[in-house]
Amino acid sequence: MASVVLENVYVDFPLLQQDQRSLKRLLSAPRATSRFKMDDSSRVIVRGLREVNLSLQDGDRVGVIGLNGAGKSTLLRVMAGIYPPTTGSVAIKGKVGALLTVGLGLRDDVSGFKNIEFCLMLFGIPPEEIPERRAEIVDFTNLGDFIHLHVGAYSAGMRTRLAFAIATSIDPEILVLDEVFGAGDSTFLKKAQERMHDLIHKARIFVFASHAPGLLEQFCDKALFLDGGAIQAFGPLGEVMELYEQTVAARS
Repeated sequence: MASVVLENVYVDFPLLQQDQRSLKRLLSAPRATSRFKMDDSSRVIVRGLREVNLSLQDGDRVGVIGLNGAGKSTLLRVMAGIYPPTTGSVAIKGKVGALLTVGLGLRDDVSGFKNIEFCLMLFGIPPEEIPERRAEIVDFTNLGDFIHLHVGAYSAGMRTRLAFAIATSIDPEILVLDEVFGAGDSTFLKKAQERMHDLIHKARIFVFASHAPGLLEQFCDKALFLDGGAIQAFGPLGEVMELYEQTVAARS
């Protein structure tokens, strides 16, 4: 049984460059609503997530919605284990696969071939399985001899092909996807879409941050509405989408 449980999760980011006039303006906002706070070390921080309580179980297909800066990407990175919570707890049961940033983890100074091996090791793939999985990834990228060229010399499209092939080479129980994960040029797009759809349907839990209602309706039956780093609603997709649209309309 796969599950994701977040209890009273806060994520704070310190502001490293602090202009005094800007800080006074930020800190003058009402304390109850402002995302800018002072921590125990007298540093100004921005609160990426606040008081997030969430429980996901087998079968959940959740679309994460909210305006830019609402905390969607931060929430997904917490689920993926990339951002530890400042306070609160995160309990994950099941293998997590996260497609968040194209090329995250790729090294420019070594070949695509070596990058595949390095990333598979990071995924925890047993050494005896790496050669077979690496061969499948090389074939899927269709990069030919360029697979032996250092990644720093790749075009954006070649880099995306490699990153996508590596990221989708495992079958995670919990799949976390941030927006549409681009897959390079049009000749590569069809098989990339087929691979992505297969990955989504195999996952026991799927969490998808997107601004595209059509994609959310295609893949999700629940929605989580984030605003100001906090959960405003979580429930059936149609009901939460309606609340989100009303909120956006009221602010425009």
